[in-house]
Amino acid sequence: MPVRPNAYTYNPLIHTLCQRGLVRDALEVLDEMLCRGCAPDVVTYNILLEATCKMRGYRQAMELIDLMRAEGCTPNNVTYNVIIDGMCGEGDVDDALELLRNLPSYGCRPNTVNYNTALKGLCSVERWKDADELLAEMVREDCLPNEATFNVILNSLCRKGMLQQAIQLLEKMSKHGCTANILTYNAIINSLCEQRNVDGALELLSNMESYGCKPDIVTYNTLLKGLCSAARWVDAEELMDRMTQNDCLPDNVTFNTLISFLCQKGLMVDAIEVFKQMPDKGCSPNSITYSTIISGLVKASKLDQALELFNEMGHKGFNPDKIYQLLSECLNEEDKIEEAIQTVRKLQDTGISPHTVLYNAILRGLSRNGKTEFAIDIMAYMVSSGCMPDDLTYFILIEGLAYEGYLNEARELLNNLCSRDVLVNSLIKSETLLLDQNIHAS
Repeated sequence: MPVRPNAYTYNPLIHTLCQRGLVRDALEVLDEMLCRGCAPDVVTYNILLEATCKMRGYRQAMELIDLMRAEGCTPNNVTYNVIIDGMCGEGDVDDALELLRNLPSYGCRPNTVNYNTALKGLCSVERWKDADELLAEMVREDCLPNEATFNVILNSLCRKGMLQQAIQLLEKMSKHGCTANILTYNAIINSLCEQRNVDGALELLSNMESYGCKPDIVTYNTLLKGLCSAARWVDAEELMDRMTQNDCLPDNVTFNTLISFLCQKGLMVDAIEVFKQMPDKGCSPNSITYSTIISGLVKASKLDQALELFNEMGHKGFNPDKIYQLLSECLNEEDKIEEAIQTVRKLQDTGISPHTVLYNAILRGLSRNGKTEFAIDIMAYMVSSGCMPDDLTYFILIEGLAYEGYLNEARELLNNLCSRDVLVNSLIKSETLLLDQNIHAS
């Protein structure tokens, strides 16, 4: 005999529909269940309630609770928590508090999760006094706060920059039998660093270790960023040593953070030294590492070193497109045109075919400096080297010719490209408008 479908059978389908945003279809499945005499369970309704709250608001979801009760299915803490969260999300925090306190009259005793959700709502609108009172209410009602309770408040205080209050609350946790976890400490350390109070963050690091909470890679990377922002390089180096001593090996984020700040300060010798240390520390440079240090070298006019690393990057299989863009941006300056041309030649010497993006940067620099004839020669060299122009290449040349007063030549080039269907319509229109404006101006 075939097995009759039940709520357990329908729930995965309803859940999938809700996940995909097809709430109307999910509600139709609910109707189908009811028509077939298949009673939805509390899980069915909770899935639909959460989706309805997100899509249509908690008021629409409340209608489902009425249906739920009418069908003889009793709401539970999860049910009411969905509504409390929806109310807080829509700014009706007082309604959420009222519902929370009325739960016993509905035969449902509030639990820690319900209180935590309401606390999150209070913190989101910065009602800190009410949050303190609700925390005290939890204790009175014998619903003891847990680590998640304190993390809700602490994270909100940190986001608002209220660090003194956050640290005071951190000290209160032990009185309630709670121990701050790594997430709690990381949130406060991050806020201290953002407020440039790195010494306070380092002190908190020592405190957390004395309380038996072991720092993780996020802790150290956050502190490293704070130290680098304050240009405290010696302390940053000591922190990295401390990481290793505590069996928390530096990762790519660690090295990339340090290298990035060193490059920003123009300390390229130090940046290169850190870069070279990475393999010895069991960490291989990634595309971000290469991009950061190559950018720093180009900006410091250390083109040979930049190209050496660029070549190494290519041999390791990293996508060089972003680096081409980077090189083009760095070299697209009036006093670096010759360097840009030399870059092309050096790239070819290493067996790398320069990208169109890099050629376009050179052409743009030449055209803007009244050297469009030279730019045309470079484009010819570009094509002969097997690098094909794109729409931007032609736009640069036509614009350069027009601005230098070679309007007939610019028009001839545009017409020639149009007849060969080389340019897209949008570019043709913009170039035609440009030429017309220059003709009228002359």
